[in-house]
Amino acid sequence: MTQGILLALLAATIYGFLGISFEVAAKRHYPVWDVILYKQLTGFVIGLVCAVAMGLPLYEPRLIGLGLLGAAAYVVTLAAYLTASRERDIAANWTIVNLSVVVPILISIFWFKDAFTLMKALGVVFTLASIVLIGGGGGRKLAADARPARWVRFISIAFLLNGVLVILFRFVPENYSALFTVYFYGISFMLVLPYKLARRTGLVPDRNLYFVSALGAVTHWSGIMLTMAALAVVGRVSSQAGVIVYPITNGLVIPIGVLLGAWLLKQHLHLRSAVGVGMGMAGLALFFLP
Repeated sequence: MTQGILLALLAATIYGFLGISFEVAAKRHYPVWDVILYKQLTGFVIGLVCAVAMGLPLYEPRLIGLGLLGAAAYVVTLAAYLTASRERDIAANWTIVNLSVVVPILISIFWFKDAFTLMKALGVVFTLASIVLIGGGGGRKLAADARPARWVRFISIAFLLNGVLVILFRFVPENYSALFTVYFYGISFMLVLPYKLARRTGLVPDRNLYFVSALGAVTHWSGIMLTMAALAVVGRVSSQAGVIVYPITNGLVIPIGVLLGAWLLKQHLHLRSAVGVGMGMAGLALFFLP
Protein backbone atom coordinates (compact mmCIF):
# COMPACT_ATOMS: atom_id res chain seq x y z
CA MET A 1 0.00 0.00 0.00
CA THR A 2 2.75 2.44 0.98
CA GLN A 3 4.52 1.94 -2.34
CA GLY A 4 1.28 2.67 -4.22
CA ILE A 5 0.70 5.84 -2.21
CA LEU A 6 4.24 7.01 -2.91
CA LEU A 7 3.76 6.35 -6.64
CA ALA A 8 0.53 8.38 -6.56
CA LEU A 9 2.28 11.22 -4.71
CA LEU A 10 5.06 11.25 -7.28
CA ALA A 11 2.48 11.30 -10.09
CA ALA A 12 0.72 14.27 -8.48
CA THR A 13 4.00 16.17 -8.18
CA ILE A 14 4.93 15.53 -11.81
CA TYR A 15 1.43 16.48 -12.95
CA GLY A 16 1.99 19.80 -11.19
CA PHE A 17 4.84 20.56 -13.61
CA LEU A 18 2.54 19.50 -16.46
CA GLY A 19 0.20 22.29 -15.36
CA ILE A 20 3.12 24.73 -15.50
CA SER A 21 3.95 23.71 -19.07
CA PHE A 22 0.33 24.29 -20.11
CA GLU A 23 0.28 27.64 -18.33
CA VAL A 24 3.42 28.81 -20.12
CA ALA A 25 2.09 27.65 -23.51
CA ALA A 26 -1.20 29.49 -22.95
CA LYS A 27 0.27 32.73 -21.62
CA ARG A 28 2.76 32.89 -24.48
CA HIS A 29 -0.15 32.35 -26.87
CA TYR A 30 1.51 29.46 -28.65
CA PRO A 31 -0.83 28.00 -31.32
CA VAL A 32 -3.02 25.47 -29.52
CA TRP A 33 -2.89 22.78 -32.18
CA ASP A 34 0.89 23.11 -32.57
CA VAL A 35 1.37 22.52 -28.85
CA ILE A 36 -0.88 19.46 -28.95
CA LEU A 37 0.75 18.07 -32.11
CA TYR A 38 4.32 18.20 -30.84
CA LYS A 39 3.39 17.17 -27.31
CA GLN A 40 1.59 14.05 -28.52
CA LEU A 41 4.33 13.20 -31.03
CA THR A 42 6.94 13.38 -28.29
CA GLY A 43 4.82 11.24 -25.99
CA PHE A 44 4.39 8.67 -28.79
CA VAL A 45 8.16 8.42 -29.28
CA ILE A 46 8.78 8.02 -25.54
CA GLY A 47 6.11 5.33 -25.25
CA LEU A 48 7.35 3.48 -28.34
CA VAL A 49 10.95 3.40 -27.13
CA CYS A 50 9.85 2.08 -23.72
CA ALA A 51 7.49 -0.53 -25.20
CA VAL A 52 10.21 -1.85 -27.52
CA ALA A 53 12.76 -1.89 -24.69
CA MET A 54 10.31 -3.90 -22.57
CA GLY A 55 9.77 -6.40 -25.38
CA LEU A 56 6.04 -5.74 -25.61
CA PRO A 57 4.14 -6.75 -28.76
CA LEU A 58 3.29 -3.59 -30.69
CA TYR A 59 -0.08 -4.92 -31.79
CA GLU A 60 -2.61 -5.43 -29.02
CA PRO A 61 -6.26 -5.23 -30.16
CA ARG A 62 -7.54 -4.75 -26.60
CA LEU A 63 -5.79 -1.40 -26.37
CA ILE A 64 -6.84 0.08 -29.70
CA GLY A 65 -10.34 1.03 -28.55
CA LEU A 66 -9.05 2.41 -25.24
CA GLY A 67 -6.37 4.40 -27.03
CA LEU A 68 -8.84 5.83 -29.54
CA LEU A 69 -11.37 6.83 -26.89
CA GLY A 70 -8.70 8.37 -24.69
CA ALA A 71 -7.07 10.20 -27.60
CA ALA A 72 -10.31 11.72 -28.90
CA ALA A 73 -11.37 12.92 -25.45
CA TYR A 74 -7.92 14.24 -24.59
CA VAL A 75 -7.41 16.23 -27.79
CA VAL A 76 -10.65 18.10 -27.19
CA THR A 77 -9.87 18.49 -23.48
CA LEU A 78 -6.42 19.93 -24.04
CA ALA A 79 -7.53 22.26 -26.83
CA ALA A 80 -10.31 23.62 -24.59
CA TYR A 81 -8.01 23.90 -21.57
CA LEU A 82 -5.25 25.76 -23.40
CA THR A 83 -7.82 28.17 -24.82
CA ALA A 84 -9.38 28.79 -21.40
CA SER A 85 -5.93 29.24 -19.83
CA ARG A 86 -5.40 32.41 -21.85
CA GLU A 87 -8.19 34.04 -19.83
CA ARG A 88 -7.35 33.09 -16.23
CA ASP A 89 -4.37 32.08 -14.07
CA ILE A 90 -3.38 28.53 -13.18
CA ALA A 91 -5.18 28.58 -9.80
CA ALA A 92 -8.58 28.85 -11.46
CA ASN A 93 -7.92 26.78 -14.59
CA TRP A 94 -5.98 23.92 -13.01
CA THR A 95 -8.49 23.74 -10.17
CA ILE A 96 -11.64 23.54 -12.26
CA VAL A 97 -10.30 21.02 -14.75
CA ASN A 98 -9.07 18.71 -11.99
CA LEU A 99 -12.38 18.98 -10.15
CA SER A 100 -13.36 16.14 -12.48
CA VAL A 101 -11.56 13.88 -10.00
CA VAL A 102 -15.03 13.22 -8.57
CA VAL A 103 -15.95 11.32 -11.76
CA PRO A 104 -13.34 8.51 -11.54
CA ILE A 105 -13.88 8.32 -7.78
CA LEU A 106 -17.61 7.74 -8.20
CA ILE A 107 -17.03 5.22 -10.99
CA SER A 108 -14.52 3.39 -8.79
CA ILE A 109 -17.21 3.07 -6.13
CA PHE A 110 -20.19 2.12 -8.29
CA TRP A 111 -18.45 0.19 -11.10
CA PHE A 112 -15.39 -1.37 -9.48
CA LYS A 113 -17.10 -1.70 -6.06
CA ASP A 114 -14.29 0.07 -4.19
CA ALA A 115 -14.94 0.36 -0.47
CA PHE A 116 -15.73 3.82 0.84
CA THR A 117 -15.00 4.34 4.55
CA LEU A 118 -15.89 7.38 6.62
CA MET A 119 -12.26 8.58 6.65
CA LYS A 120 -12.05 8.25 2.88
CA ALA A 121 -15.31 10.17 2.58
CA LEU A 122 -13.89 12.97 4.72
CA GLY A 123 -10.75 12.91 2.61
CA VAL A 124 -12.81 13.45 -0.53
CA VAL A 125 -14.73 16.29 1.18
CA PHE A 126 -11.50 18.01 2.21
CA THR A 127 -10.03 17.53 -1.25
CA LEU A 128 -13.07 18.99 -2.97
CA ALA A 129 -13.19 21.85 -0.45
CA SER A 130 -9.57 22.55 -1.33
CA ILE A 131 -10.50 22.65 -5.01
CA VAL A 132 -13.36 25.08 -4.45
CA LEU A 133 -11.32 27.40 -2.22
CA ILE A 134 -8.36 27.55 -4.58
CA GLY A 135 -10.54 28.06 -7.62
CA GLY A 136 -12.38 30.91 -5.99
CA GLY A 137 -9.15 32.55 -4.90
CA GLY A 138 -7.24 32.62 -8.14
CA GLY A 139 -9.54 33.59 -10.96
CA ARG A 140 -8.43 37.06 -11.91
CA LYS A 141 -8.71 38.21 -15.51
CA LEU A 142 -5.50 38.74 -17.38
CA ALA A 143 -6.67 41.52 -19.63
CA ALA A 144 -9.38 44.12 -19.84
CA ASP A 145 -10.80 42.44 -22.94
CA ALA A 146 -10.97 38.97 -21.34
CA ARG A 147 -14.27 37.24 -22.05
CA PRO A 148 -15.77 35.43 -19.04
CA ALA A 149 -18.35 33.57 -21.13
CA ARG A 150 -15.62 32.23 -23.39
CA TRP A 151 -13.61 31.05 -20.39
CA VAL A 152 -16.63 29.33 -18.84
CA ARG A 153 -17.44 27.57 -22.11
CA PHE A 154 -13.98 26.16 -22.70
CA ILE A 155 -13.14 25.29 -19.09
CA SER A 156 -16.50 23.48 -18.85
CA ILE A 157 -15.63 21.36 -21.88
CA ALA A 158 -12.25 20.55 -20.36
CA PHE A 159 -13.90 19.67 -17.04
CA LEU A 160 -16.44 17.33 -18.59
CA LEU A 161 -13.92 15.37 -20.66
CA ASN A 162 -10.86 15.42 -18.40
CA GLY A 163 -11.93 12.40 -16.37
CA VAL A 164 -12.32 10.11 -19.40
CA LEU A 165 -8.63 9.27 -19.78
CA VAL A 166 -8.23 8.71 -16.04
CA ILE A 167 -11.14 6.28 -16.01
CA LEU A 168 -9.59 4.28 -18.87
CA PHE A 169 -6.45 3.63 -16.83
CA ARG A 170 -8.24 0.98 -14.78
CA PHE A 171 -9.07 -1.00 -17.92
CA VAL A 172 -5.44 -1.20 -19.11
CA PRO A 173 -3.76 -4.57 -18.34
CA GLU A 174 -1.06 -4.09 -15.73
CA ASN A 175 1.92 -5.03 -17.92
CA TYR A 176 0.75 -3.03 -20.93
CA SER A 177 0.86 0.53 -19.59
CA ALA A 178 3.70 1.61 -21.88
CA LEU A 179 1.99 0.11 -24.91
CA PHE A 180 -1.22 1.93 -24.03
CA THR A 181 0.68 5.21 -24.19
CA VAL A 182 1.90 4.29 -27.68
CA TYR A 183 -1.69 3.94 -28.89
CA PHE A 184 -2.95 6.94 -26.95
CA TYR A 185 -0.27 9.39 -28.08
CA GLY A 186 0.02 7.95 -31.58
CA ILE A 187 -3.71 8.12 -32.31
CA SER A 188 -4.06 11.61 -30.84
CA PHE A 189 -1.12 12.78 -32.98
CA MET A 190 -2.80 11.37 -36.09
CA LEU A 191 -6.06 13.11 -35.15
CA VAL A 192 -4.34 16.51 -35.06
CA LEU A 193 -1.92 16.05 -37.99
CA PRO A 194 -4.49 16.43 -40.83
CA TYR A 195 -5.68 19.73 -39.38
CA LYS A 196 -2.11 20.96 -39.11
CA LEU A 197 -1.33 19.93 -42.70
CA ALA A 198 -4.54 21.50 -44.00
CA ARG A 199 -3.50 24.86 -42.56
CA ARG A 200 -0.14 24.63 -44.39
CA THR A 201 1.71 26.44 -41.63
CA GLY A 202 4.71 24.13 -41.73
CA LEU A 203 5.84 21.35 -39.43
CA VAL A 204 9.03 22.93 -38.05
CA PRO A 205 8.11 24.43 -34.67
CA ASP A 206 9.56 27.37 -32.84
CA ARG A 207 12.30 26.01 -30.58
CA ASN A 208 10.71 27.43 -27.42
CA LEU A 209 7.31 26.10 -28.45
CA TYR A 210 8.74 22.62 -28.91
CA PHE A 211 10.57 22.79 -25.57
CA VAL A 212 7.34 23.61 -23.74
CA SER A 213 5.47 20.91 -25.68
CA ALA A 214 8.20 18.36 -24.92
CA LEU A 215 8.08 19.28 -21.22
CA GLY A 216 4.34 18.67 -21.32
CA ALA A 217 4.90 15.29 -22.99
CA VAL A 218 7.54 14.10 -20.54
CA THR A 219 5.55 15.11 -17.46
CA HIS A 220 2.25 13.82 -18.86
CA TRP A 221 3.68 10.47 -19.95
CA SER A 222 5.44 10.02 -16.61
CA GLY A 223 2.28 10.93 -14.70
CA ILE A 224 0.21 8.45 -16.70
CA MET A 225 2.67 5.62 -16.09
CA LEU A 226 2.93 6.39 -12.37
CA THR A 227 -0.84 6.62 -12.00
CA MET A 228 -1.40 3.23 -13.63
CA ALA A 229 1.41 1.74 -11.54
CA ALA A 230 -0.15 3.17 -8.36
CA LEU A 231 -3.55 1.71 -9.27
CA ALA A 232 -1.98 -1.69 -9.88
CA VAL A 233 0.05 -1.73 -6.66
CA VAL A 234 -2.78 -0.53 -4.43
CA GLY A 235 -5.20 -2.86 -6.19
CA ARG A 236 -3.14 -5.88 -5.12
CA VAL A 237 -3.67 -5.22 -1.42
CA SER A 238 -6.87 -3.16 -1.27
CA SER A 239 -10.30 -3.02 -2.84
CA GLN A 240 -10.12 0.79 -2.69
CA ALA A 241 -7.56 1.44 -5.42
CA GLY A 242 -9.50 4.13 -7.28
CA VAL A 243 -10.80 5.88 -4.18
CA ILE A 244 -7.26 6.08 -2.77
CA VAL A 245 -5.24 6.87 -5.90
CA TYR A 246 -7.47 9.30 -7.82
CA PRO A 247 -7.85 11.92 -5.07
CA ILE A 248 -4.05 12.03 -4.81
CA THR A 249 -3.11 12.03 -8.50
CA ASN A 250 -6.01 14.21 -9.67
CA GLY A 251 -6.90 16.06 -6.47
CA LEU A 252 -3.68 16.76 -4.61
CA VAL A 253 -2.15 17.91 -7.90
CA ILE A 254 -4.25 21.07 -7.57
CA PRO A 255 -2.50 22.61 -4.54
CA ILE A 256 0.81 21.40 -5.99
CA GLY A 257 0.09 23.14 -9.29
CA VAL A 258 -1.02 26.33 -7.56
CA LEU A 259 2.10 26.45 -5.39
CA LEU A 260 4.32 25.83 -8.42
CA GLY A 261 2.52 28.61 -10.27
CA ALA A 262 3.14 31.01 -7.41
CA TRP A 263 6.78 29.94 -7.12
CA LEU A 264 7.88 29.52 -10.75
CA LEU A 265 5.54 31.91 -12.56
CA LYS A 266 5.26 34.49 -9.75
CA GLN A 267 1.46 34.35 -9.87
CA HIS A 268 -0.19 35.79 -6.79
CA LEU A 269 -1.44 33.25 -4.23
CA HIS A 270 -4.51 34.59 -2.42
CA LEU A 271 -5.19 33.81 1.24
CA ARG A 272 -8.21 31.78 0.19
CA SER A 273 -6.01 29.69 -2.10
CA ALA A 274 -3.48 29.17 0.69
CA VAL A 275 -6.23 27.86 2.98
CA GLY A 276 -7.29 25.53 0.17
CA VAL A 277 -3.76 24.15 -0.06
CA GLY A 278 -3.86 23.35 3.65
CA MET A 279 -7.20 21.59 3.27
CA GLY A 280 -5.79 19.55 0.41
CA MET A 281 -2.97 18.35 2.63
CA ALA A 282 -5.48 17.49 5.37
CA GLY A 283 -7.52 15.52 2.84
CA LEU A 284 -4.44 13.56 1.84
CA ALA A 285 -3.76 12.66 5.48
CA LEU A 286 -7.29 11.30 5.85
CA PHE A 287 -6.70 8.76 3.07
CA PHE A 288 -4.08 7.07 5.24
CA LEU A 289 -6.60 6.42 8.01
CA PRO A 290 -8.76 3.25 8.14
